[in-house]
Amino acid sequence: MRIKVKICGITNVEDAELALSLGADELGFVLAPSPRRIEPETARAIVSALKGVGRMAPFRAIGVFVNEDLDAMRDIVSFAGLDAAQIHGDEAPADCAAFDFGWYRALRIGSVYDAVAKVGEPWECPRLLVDAASRAAYGGTGSTIGTWAAIAAGAIARDRGKEYFLAGGISPRNVASFIHSIGPDGLDVSSGVEEAPGKKSREKLEALFRAIGQAKEAIHAAR
Repeated sequence: MRIKVKICGITNVEDAELALSLGADELGFVLAPSPRRIEPETARAIVSALKGVGRMAPFRAIGVFVNEDLDAMRDIVSFAGLDAAQIHGDEAPADCAAFDFGWYRALRIGSVYDAVAKVGEPWECPRLLVDAASRAAYGGTGSTIGTWAAIAAGAIARDRGKEYFLAGGISPRNVASFIHSIGPDGLDVSSGVEEAPGKKSREKLEALFRAIGQAKEAIHAAR
């Protein structure tokens, strides 16, 4: 069973190296209003440090954007050496159709109705990420998405040939239940493995990947 893991809200090289050494497939850099926001120059420095020396396993660098201008987003993706943009704002499918760089859509889901209405739109990207709905912020709040809404979103996404990522309140304590009950293709984790906003916890990261490994072993044994 293959489950990709993205550790988001990376602000420094040390946390990035730790996440990758434990098994992260992707690193997320928040380039939008957030306690975890970093400047494009910082993202570029981190990505260059990790990819330039060839010490780390191959990984994808993802920029998180919220209602960003198209030209500015294009420039940041190129400048920072990002592999894709996670579009986390209010953009409609028609807005995203103009993107000429790698991207995927993040959607805030609060109910099964949200899942049907939002995930079912004609998104022209290979991946959809669903996060818990919040009036206060676009992500990284620690809020957990409802199980039925997440299951519905996953079914619709896969029916449309999309890779399905789950975010929202994922932590070492609950990650196994998300894997068993929802079975996403990937997990996006941020606040659940932090000491403080933008600073990851070694203990929590190790516990997260340990719990993921145990959940995968349990599923394999059951088969």
